[in-house]
Amino acid sequence: MGGAISYITVLITAVLFLILALIGISASNGGNTELPSNSMLPSGGTMPSPWSLMGQLAVQVVVMSQLGALGSSIDATIPFMGNVHGSASFFAVPLLLTAVSIAVLFLGGRFAAKRSAAHSRAGAWIQAAVTGLVFTLLVNVSGALFAISFPVAGVKVSPIGAVTFGSVLFALVIGVLATFAGRASVRPRTATGVGERAAFRRAFEAVAVHYGVFLAIAIPVVVVILGVKSGWQATLSAPLWAPTVGFSMFGLGHLSAVSRTWNFSSSVASSSNTSGSDISFGFGSALAQYGIPGWAGWLLLLLALISILVTSVFWYLRRGPLVGNKIADWAMLPAAFLVAGTLMTWFSSVMGTFDAGSLASGAGSMAPAWWTPFFLLLWGGATEASARYAAPQLSRYVPLAVACRIAPAQPAATAQSATAPAAGSSGYATAGDQPALAPREPMSVRTKRKVGLILGSVGLVVVLGVGAIVTVNVIKGNNGPDVAVNSYLQALQNGEASKAMALADPGLANDQRILLSDQIYAKAGKRIDGFEITSTKISEDNATVVADVRQDGRRQQTAFKLRKANPELLDDHWKLESSPLRSLTITSDTPVSSVLVNGQELNVGLAGGSSASSSVTLPALPGEYTVELPSSERYLKAQKSTALVDIGGAQAPPTASLKVDASDALKSEAMAQIDAYLAECVKSTEAQPANCPLDNYSSSRYSRNFHWTLTSKPTFSISKDPYGPSPWRIRTQTPGKATVSYERDNSYGFGTAEWKPATDTTSVSMSANVSLEDGKVKLTYSSY
Repeated sequence: MGGAISYITVLITAVLFLILALIGISASNGGNTELPSNSMLPSGGTMPSPWSLMGQLAVQVVVMSQLGALGSSIDATIPFMGNVHGSASFFAVPLLLTAVSIAVLFLGGRFAAKRSAAHSRAGAWIQAAVTGLVFTLLVNVSGALFAISFPVAGVKVSPIGAVTFGSVLFALVIGVLATFAGRASVRPRTATGVGERAAFRRAFEAVAVHYGVFLAIAIPVVVVILGVKSGWQATLSAPLWAPTVGFSMFGLGHLSAVSRTWNFSSSVASSSNTSGSDISFGFGSALAQYGIPGWAGWLLLLLALISILVTSVFWYLRRGPLVGNKIADWAMLPAAFLVAGTLMTWFSSVMGTFDAGSLASGAGSMAPAWWTPFFLLLWGGATEASARYAAPQLSRYVPLAVACRIAPAQPAATAQSATAPAAGSSGYATAGDQPALAPREPMSVRTKRKVGLILGSVGLVVVLGVGAIVTVNVIKGNNGPDVAVNSYLQALQNGEASKAMALADPGLANDQRILLSDQIYAKAGKRIDGFEITSTKISEDNATVVADVRQDGRRQQTAFKLRKANPELLDDHWKLESSPLRSLTITSDTPVSSVLVNGQELNVGLAGGSSASSSVTLPALPGEYTVELPSSERYLKAQKSTALVDIGGAQAPPTASLKVDASDALKSEAMAQIDAYLAECVKSTEAQPANCPLDNYSSSRYSRNFHWTLTSKPTFSISKDPYGPSPWRIRTQTPGKATVSYERDNSYGFGTAEWKPATDTTSVSMSANVSLEDGKVKLTYSSY
């Protein structure tokens, strides 16, 4: 019964933790907690909602709290690669839930012992074993039955579960030990034992005090700082991760380090293979990559020293007076620190692995450095020394009632004897001659006032100091590098190009900034429609902020480089070194002097045709740009062209191409000029008017008085001339006709001249090159 009740209580607690975490995620994402969709999944590729998996997730989280590792495997057939078997696992212990399970089992054992008749020590162990067995069966059988399944077409995916041999064994061990400890706790304090075993147990109590003092301050501070930097929503998931972070802070405060390792290899994309490791200590710039200021390491060290003093006083009072000076006496507390440090290093590790056979594999981990337990061994020695030399003096300031409660209870026979302690070879005596427990003279009113004044002053200084540090950190956090990037991306989302450029000056010449104006960018469609700051890494005066940017359904991670510019106490003045601008290319197949971009006329001077200057490439911000001809180009027409400058950076610049054609106005103007040209030609009195499409082959010696008449006009067509000297060429479609009347000398120079009237008819054909010069239509005629 006790094991079942304990499991149900832990499961309900896990559900509450997950509900809080999902509420935080929902609040951070505008009410959305849905997982990304995948076309491989059924139901149109929609992932199930985390809320629908709440029960299964809670069951698996409970298993993970018992050192289970979440894992799954797949078998699939991939074209050209054959059968592929893959697996993945993730190990992270929700330590607060582990603590809850231990506390519930302890209280359950204590409650059961109070309600039942007295049991022998063997009976208590049997009852504890039964409880532990029931508890581990419920934890692991439920974990196996309620594993999370995702049916995927064509792929065999094993249910995702956390049950391992470690979870079975650990749940059994803590079920037995916590229950037995609860049952043993109801025994009268006068029955408390003495000797090495009891002393070793008290050493672990002292270690627990040390951890408790440090974590009771460090964890709330970390959660509060996270809430200030990331919003209150981020703190709702703290029950799942805060103790793990607290243990990392514990290691850093005790001069150890946090270790990270990673490796990834792939036969498909060998260029992405990577591996490495790094060590982050609590001092210098190492903590900055996690968004923690460097001076926080000194506060952690100060907190560790305070915890040592408190623990040494507790140890001095708890074990009783030490009457020996053997190595074993010195090693007792350091050994407890070593054991606790080893467990802490193991429990606070976060590890993940995956293996896809010959395709790819990878692993990553983050944990306190491997030497952390040995460093804690040294800290245990320092605590032992403090308990011997400093604690006797400090313990006098512990209230007598508190000191008496901490000190071990004495067996009755020992309490009645004031003779030499009966410690034997253990080196530990009873508490009868404990100076801290001796009757004390009441403090005078003046002494009480002085002590109160001193303590109040110290408390005020501490409060003001901590308040000042927190205030500075909060203010500087509100002006951190992520804030500058957030402002920049928000300006892009709002179409405020000038504000974005003020935040991240690209250092471009003015003639390269013509697309970077509010007038153009505010009218750009498909700008970025959302973003999220995913990481901030600070290294001394430089920072790298990574943002997840969304645009028209696309998602891209973009890294921003920042540096401090004239830092001050409350503001580091983070400045974006540059913005990841992309470019837009505008082309025209016909010379144009200006174009409209998003409704704004720009003088770009495109030469067009086969000229090398037929295009211009300009820096641009993410968005969709519409390019067209301005209304001032009355002789030209072109369809609008749009181009999307996306948030990616690997592709070639997008191009907006104008296919320019002659407008009706240009055609009318060209025809009018041709009509005027032909009208001038027919005024000629020459047989072959110069630069005209009129020809008469009569001899100028025997012909005179020519009069031309255009009897039918030719028809023309105008078309693009991509390889000619001008954009368009006019050609005769249907030849016209012209008549010429003149007098002809029929004597042809023999004798008296005989001038007779004559008439000829000729075909009229011509062509012309059409161009625009200074906004005017210009025709250059030719006879072919």
